[in-house]
Amino acid sequence: MRTFILLCLLLILFLLLIFVLIRKIRPWWKKLLSLVILLIGIFFTGFMYVFPVYPAVESTGDYSVKTDSVYVVNDTQITALATSGNEREIPVKLWFPEANTSAKIPLIIFSHGSFGIADSNESLFLELASHGYAVASLDHPYHSFVTTLSDGTSVQVDMAFMQSVLGAQGSNDLETSLELFTEWQAIRVEDLNAFVDHLLADNIEGLNVDNIDTEQLILAGHSLGGSAVLDLGRMRPDDFVAVIALEAPFFGDIVGIEDEEFVFENEEYPLPILHFYSDALWGKLDAITTYEMNSRHLDNSAKFVNVHIEGSGHIGLTDLSLVSPILTNLLDGGLNTKDPTQKLKEINVYTLGFLNDVLN
Repeated sequence: MRTFILLCLLLILFLLLIFVLIRKIRPWWKKLLSLVILLIGIFFTGFMYVFPVYPAVESTGDYSVKTDSVYVVNDTQITALATSGNEREIPVKLWFPEANTSAKIPLIIFSHGSFGIADSNESLFLELASHGYAVASLDHPYHSFVTTLSDGTSVQVDMAFMQSVLGAQGSNDLETSLELFTEWQAIRVEDLNAFVDHLLADNIEGLNVDNIDTEQLILAGHSLGGSAVLDLGRMRPDDFVAVIALEAPFFGDIVGIEDEEFVFENEEYPLPILHFYSDALWGKLDAITTYEMNSRHLDNSAKFVNVHIEGSGHIGLTDLSLVSPILTNLLDGGLNTKDPTQKLKEINVYTLGFLNDVLN
């Protein structure tokens, strides 16, 4: 898994290097600085490929863990992102406890961040499965860095999507940003809806739904994936019991723009939320219009649990911090000052505690 992730990272960095080389960036020193950072990232990623640093986070549960993959095929409404004709195949990776038990188990449905992969938070998935939970992590074709379909075909990240995400960072053009947010959310939510609909209809080949408690479905996601599951949780509150978000804005709750700020839904979010934040945003939520809804939830700790993972950046909330802590720190602007294993263990502990509270 480490080898695969590192190879993916190298490809991402090379693509970004080409993007920066061909794009006009002013002043010139910003372009030079970007090139230097990317070249350093390529060098250190290559180094980490040969000399991995951190071992995987050890699971603490009693169950050994099995993994598998299933595939959901959906008639997509967004044909530009179809994988064949008008259909979109969604690979889903599974982690579940290997135990002889007739008891049904809760299922956590996870959506990765921009350019991420289904394994982005595998240390969390392994920990959850070792404690008796099942996890289904979707690979979103064209949003994932690389997706492997059931026939072995590889689908690379869509360059237009990558450029739109990179270009939207720090943008003051709220109208264009809102259009992009809506576009990004649409395919994510469609994928998640397709998986949930197939799950509830017991229509996923290779997945034993008899072992899953469909009355205890939990949504989870990182960054853009977190935004998508927050959106789905509001759309279908009766189908889920809670949401776990790793530093994600409420894109789906934006209803308009007024006085150069986003206007958000007034109705309270219907489900309990565990929300993790890094040093990138903690203490700054009320100053960023995109995160106004997040800021509101800081005052309702009974229903919305907010956790600050100190010594971490945004990407440091994923397993990339284990695979390449140096690159993660470069991408996060030096915010990752805590041992990656310790950070991920904190996420595991808070997640298990939250699930125990909402499910019991």
